[in-house]
Amino acid sequence: MNAPLQALLLLLISSTCPALALAQGTARVPAPDPQALRIQVPDVPLVNQHGQQVRLWSDLVRGQTVAINFIFTRCKTICSPMTATLARVQKELGPDSPVRFISITLDVANDTPERLAHFAEPFAPGPHWSFLTGEPALVKEALVALGGYTPDKEAHRPLVLVGNATADKWLRVDGLGSASSLLEAIREVRAASAPPAELTPTSPSAQDAAAARYFTNTELVDQHGKTHRFYEDLIRGRKVLINFAFTACKGVCSPMTKHLAEVQKALGGRVGKDTTMITLSVDPANDTPATLAHFTQKFGVGPGWYFLTGAPENISLVLKKLGGYTDDPNTHSSTLLIGDATTGMWVKAPAMSNTSNLVYAVEHLNDPR
Repeated sequence: MNAPLQALLLLLISSTCPALALAQGTARVPAPDPQALRIQVPDVPLVNQHGQQVRLWSDLVRGQTVAINFIFTRCKTICSPMTATLARVQKELGPDSPVRFISITLDVANDTPERLAHFAEPFAPGPHWSFLTGEPALVKEALVALGGYTPDKEAHRPLVLVGNATADKWLRVDGLGSASSLLEAIREVRAASAPPAELTPTSPSAQDAAAARYFTNTELVDQHGKTHRFYEDLIRGRKVLINFAFTACKGVCSPMTKHLAEVQKALGGRVGKDTTMITLSVDPANDTPATLAHFTQKFGVGPGWYFLTGAPENISLVLKKLGGYTDDPNTHSSTLLIGDATTGMWVKAPAMSNTSNLVYAVEHLNDPR
């Protein structure tokens, strides 16, 4: 194998776990539970204790298991002991844990980044713990969405919200309880967001059954108005290239689609036979089959490349499975996913990567490592 291309392919590999370890943000979505806690995290810009602007959803929450609490630095009652409990949890998880901790102020009038940094210092927060403040209206929007808002900050509850948005799994835990109860909640959420354990069998039938359960046969509609079952019609038995876009995009979507059209040409007759290309709309409210068809015509999209939209709940489910869900289409991922559900091999790369490198990644996806 060509050495530079081998190095590239190894760099692209995110996991050989059967099914979908495409990225840390990809995870299993459990069956709907009518009693489940529903959280929609807004992608509001906030400011951390270091004075850096971060977006709540795209920078901190998307694709991550998170523990979120609500504090203010002048609190004389529960905030310090609750933060101390989170610090014990952080220490127990260790420095290599991917879990992110987020503390959002209830007192934007007084809690500057400097005050938050001073408050946080005794608790030795690691690099994955953000103490957030910001514009009052934006902080309030975040607090309301996460269930932490209260008109009287002195009356706030010692709530810790543990969750993973990709898995749509959220738990409320008593922040004044034991560190072990928080650790148990984190483990439960991480288990829900991990690829299913049954994906480990290597037999083709076991792999296929597990992949079918994971990807689901959610119905989506292509640019020609045809309905497809996501796994059986588009993924089963093929290599697939999957990206995320929307037709009203003023940024990367047009150049990305133009570039991927070159990749389709380079792959030749394989697209539509043993290889499928899929572009999932992150804006189903506006991307109808007609608008998608008009968009594809500008770039000479050929057969075997499906631009998919559908009911918002259907698109959202599939996007969450693939780590591509976003509340704001303008913050969507420009990652290209390349995979084979039959072998369980998935890699990811920037969609604007060199055409020959992407073609090589497809052709050598299942080579022995």
